[in-house]
Amino acid sequence: MASETSVPTHRRVRRGSAEDHDQLRQQIVAAAFAIHEREGVSALSMRALAAEMGVSPMALYRYYPSKADLLRAMWEVVLSDAQASVKAAVATQKTARARLRASIESFLRYWESHPAHFRLVYMTPETMEDRAQGAPLTGSEAYVSAVDLAGPLIDELVAEIGGRKDRALVARDLRMSLMVGYLHARIVNTRYPWSDFDALRACAVETIAAGVEACVARSPARSAKRS
Repeated sequence: MASETSVPTHRRVRRGSAEDHDQLRQQIVAAAFAIHEREGVSALSMRALAAEMGVSPMALYRYYPSKADLLRAMWEVVLSDAQASVKAAVATQKTARARLRASIESFLRYWESHPAHFRLVYMTPETMEDRAQGAPLTGSEAYVSAVDLAGPLIDELVAEIGGRKDRALVARDLRMSLMVGYLHARIVNTRYPWSDFDALRACAVETIAAGVEACVARSPARSAKRS
């Protein structure tokens, strides 16, 4: 009787056109995601990936010279997908306040729907590296684009409420820190006896939006002194 678990046979990686090269890179990343979804990032290695694909480990190094390079490619996929979700939600809103809230809500929804992706992007050792040391994630185009996405949202809010332009970057950072903090609590800290995540989530969205607005708002006293 044949075994239900088939052993992959090793095959030569084709070295064809640039299109073939890109296609194989995508296949490698897809196989890496499959391992990560099943077993977590700690199980992801070039050897495990080669076994998943049925190729020689050395065949993969031509496409991804290291695990860090592979992780960066995976982050690019995830961050681009998350950014597309946020952009789609923001595009439906008419005011700066509404766009800010939509960006927060859609950001939370994406990562709540993809908890393994959250762990991959925010909790792998490589993502914890100091940015000043050239961490792979912070150097990726998708990461820079995701950070830059918040800039126009804050600038539009400042213009809409007559706020402080000099606090825009602080407001951007506040938005991110509060969103990731909530997501870490929801996805990672499962031991805490959370009472009602739906209520907590609704409060989180409003609190983050209000905090960003308060960060850039001009206080009545300060405005009166300037008038």
